[in-house]
Amino acid sequence: MAKVNTIMEAIKPVLINIVQDSPSRNNLFKRNLLKEYLQIVVLDFIYSHQVYSQLLFYGGSALAHCFDLQRLSEDLDFIDESKKIKVAELAKDLENYFTTRTDLPVKATIQKFRIYLKFPILRELGISGRAESDDLFLKVEVFSDFDFREHYSTDVRPIFKYNRSVLIKTLDTATLMSTKIRAILYRKWEKTDKQGQTIVKVKGRDYFDLLWYLQKGIKPNLDCIEDAKTLKELKEKLLTIVSRIDSQSIHLDLEALIADANFVNNLSRNMKAILEREISEKL
Repeated sequence: MAKVNTIMEAIKPVLINIVQDSPSRNNLFKRNLLKEYLQIVVLDFIYSHQVYSQLLFYGGSALAHCFDLQRLSEDLDFIDESKKIKVAELAKDLENYFTTRTDLPVKATIQKFRIYLKFPILRELGISGRAESDDLFLKVEVFSDFDFREHYSTDVRPIFKYNRSVLIKTLDTATLMSTKIRAILYRKWEKTDKQGQTIVKVKGRDYFDLLWYLQKGIKPNLDCIEDAKTLKELKEKLLTIVSRIDSQSIHLDLEALIADANFVNNLSRNMKAILEREISEKL
């Protein structure tokens, strides 16, 4: 019987071109630019699969890929409505796909509902020194215990990027906005330096995304926010939180996600005032 040759997808040349054409010299930005492409590859695999194509894509990456949010994103977040997807099997299938079908091998590890895809490519691309890890990490999270409480709808969005066409299953924008607001209300997160000092107190991307929703005139799905029964009540909660954000946290988080450093500097200094106005006028 003749041996069937599998045509390998050439991913490395695309990664090389992405680094060469990067609009920013910031290596963290370049890494996230690489992740943007790899996210499309993973999304193409998932939504071409009979089982995994039922996952709901949401979060900042969904906004970026499906609704043209103008920032990069680090992770892929999904909701498993069926509660039947086995994270370990998805990790194994992704590892097998990259290793046998592409020129970019990957090692997949799991931690509860998270999959960490580790691509040993950074030194080859010239954006990691000998003392740094060679691995480019892409995190994929699959939540099966996500409770939207009551009403929401789904949407199918086509995306056309990097010569790939993918039909994405996601949430309606009102519910997507509510998931972002929930992150702002309840997320406990901070980033420390090597000395253990807190340098980032909030995720600037959350407030950037909130601003995007507000400027688009989108209203949140209140059924998904248990501690706010009216828009007035929600507005008061958000204004209280926004009054405490600091420009450094906004800047340090966004500088790896947006190419224009001057824009990030100016936005970081003015984010609090802009959001206070937008929340007051639009919500």
